[in-house]
Amino acid sequence: QLRCGGRIHNRMILPAVAARAALATITLAAVQLGYPLESVAEVGYVPSSDIEQIPRLRSCEPNTNCVSSGYLEPPNRYMSPLKTLSDKETAYSRAVRDLSTRNNKVEGIAKDSYLHIEVPGTAPGSIDDVELIFADEGIVNVRCEARVTLPPPPFCIKKNCINGNMDQRTRVEVISRVLGLPAADSERMKDTAKWTPIFFNSDRVPDMLEYDDYQ
Repeated sequence: QLRCGGRIHNRMILPAVAARAALATITLAAVQLGYPLESVAEVGYVPSSDIEQIPRLRSCEPNTNCVSSGYLEPPNRYMSPLKTLSDKETAYSRAVRDLSTRNNKVEGIAKDSYLHIEVPGTAPGSIDDVELIFADEGIVNVRCEARVTLPPPPFCIKKNCINGNMDQRTRVEVISRVLGLPAADSERMKDTAKWTPIFFNSDRVPDMLEYDDYQ
């Protein structure tokens, strides 16, 4: 959260179109994957530049089927970043290798340790864009957005579900399993989280009587 163009842009460009220009740059990682050269869909990637030296992923727009690990995202669009078990360069190289064995279209921009993967979307014939940026300190920032926005379900009762963009969360989780990259907060959530089904809350409300008290 692939298709890529084949031209290298050397002229100065506006920040608003910098992502599109960077996605047109073919890096060694992209060549290694051996995918055909095509134009890329607009995604959340903001490449490094003289203005922004650290690449990043844009926040999700409201009313879209999108999740990201941006710390400003609301709960229905937030997803934990992933964590690597090795240094950034090694983890990125392994990700390029492992994703090359799958049928999805993939683009890599090595200078920013960025990967863009196209996966089938929820709507028939649609595409979701999964994006990864391997950052310092063992963190992998993630983003997944559907190109076709569908209305969210009214509720969810599946364990660990968050009623917001569950399909996009699943896309990232599948990629994380393929790459062997766990969620950065997995241990903390395992120790502290407690899941209660929506509309089937069995927790006792403090200072309230149990139904059995009336029998």
